[in-house]
Amino acid sequence: MSQPLILSLSPRASGNSDMAAACFAAALPRTVPVRYLRDFTVLPCLGCGACSSTGQCVLAAQDQAEELFTALDQASAVVLTGPVYFYHLPAQAKAWIDRSQSRYMRRHIQPRLTTTQRRAAAVIVAGRPQGARLCTGIERTLRYFLDIFDYRLEETLCLRGLDERTALQTSPTSLAAITALARHGTW
Repeated sequence: MSQPLILSLSPRASGNSDMAAACFAAALPRTVPVRYLRDFTVLPCLGCGACSSTGQCVLAAQDQAEELFTALDQASAVVLTGPVYFYHLPAQAKAWIDRSQSRYMRRHIQPRLTTTQRRAAAVIVAGRPQGARLCTGIERTLRYFLDIFDYRLEETLCLRGLDERTALQTSPTSLAAITALARHGTW
């Protein structure tokens, strides 16, 4: 049986996004490792359009974006954690998402055999305590990105006011929300 993929999208080690991923993993009934996007080399999309005819990215052999896409393919579910940078995800996370264009194009070349979608969730950590649409752009981007890999984004936690590196450690309400998400349903 495959296991869920828990991936922190933060460029900063040991910050709130990493802690959110660790909290989620700790609340699961079995041991699931946390992976970190910053440990992978991901080049930005060139916008060359080569993938539109082949479904293959010309950069695939030069970085590890495809390795991460394969991890998404193989996981039973996915949980992404990440910080808000100017109302969106950090640059490396956005670069990785942009690189999924080849997978999107591949679906048009080789249509899906199944429409079964797996479960996905996101935990977004924001320093800002306010902003009605603080996580809206991130959530929409993740929804469409994850759909490429046959995931359904079921829940997005937008945790606000956690600006200091260890702010999540001292926020019992936020920690409880992450734990509740991990314990809700089957991961």
